[in-house]
Amino acid sequence: MELKYTYEQDGKFLTGFLDDYPQYPTQGENIQDLEEALKEMYDWIMDGTLPVEARKGVLQVAL
Repeated sequence: MELKYTYEQDGKFLTGFLDDYPQYPTQGENIQDLEEALKEMYDWIMDGTLPVEARKGVLQVAL
């Protein structure tokens, strides 16, 4: 399974979040640390430790 995430350099840390769960940002000192933190965050979401309240939708607009 693949999960997409977004990250950026924030001082000496990388901060990021899973694209489906932007309400739960995390950080790491390098990309490996960040990915481990993101995996842990995903596990917490899946086991119910972290509640998921936000949902995504698609808005149709006329051009």
